[in-house]
Amino acid sequence: MELTINAAGDEEALNEFYSWLRDDVDVARSATIRTADSRDAGEMGVFEVIRMSIGSLTGLANLGIAWGNFLRSRKEMPPFTITVEGELTAEQRAMLRNLDLPFS
Repeated sequence: MELTINAAGDEEALNEFYSWLRDDVDVARSATIRTADSRDAGEMGVFEVIRMSIGSLTGLANLGIAWGNFLRSRKEMPPFTITVEGELTAEQRAMLRNLDLPFS
């Protein structure tokens, strides 16, 4: 399963969540996490989205746990949107319905 996480212009929150994901041992073990660069190549270190590849329901559950922990560390909810790409199994669809993630 491929996921794209967009921050609707809140790059600081996106960078914080990226670091949060990378530091979470369970997420890092069960998913491939990378960034997509900014369209403006002159801005070094800036990215617009986080891309994740998750190969198991456990990985998806780990993302949900990391998301909940990240939200509890913040005063307000970031303007994130998560887009799922590709075909989903019935189990993946069921898991996504149960997670409190900002899916579009």
